[in-house]
Amino acid sequence: GINAEYMGAQELERIALSDDYFVSKKLYPNVDFYSGIVFRAMGFPTSMFPVLFAVGRSVGWIAQWKEMMEDPKRRIVRPRQLYLGKTAADRGKSRL
Repeated sequence: GINAEYMGAQELERIALSDDYFVSKKLYPNVDFYSGIVFRAMGFPTSMFPVLFAVGRSVGWIAQWKEMMEDPKRRIVRPRQLYLGKTAADRGKSRL
């Protein structure tokens, strides 16, 4: 059942975090590994996992596309994880 799958996932995580190859390459289980465990526990079929993973990423993809379209040079860019939008302080100043 679910508990056995969770225990198996914990064991896989433990092995990955202690494996010399994984450690030397700084490879760690990613968010999809953990999300998959949660989705499985919630009863989603594994065939739906790619869709569920994509839904969460779609906001970032749209933001990236929007930034690209607003660039006057319209050059193709490799996305960086550098947020250039409003900060919490900025949001406190504006009234929507």
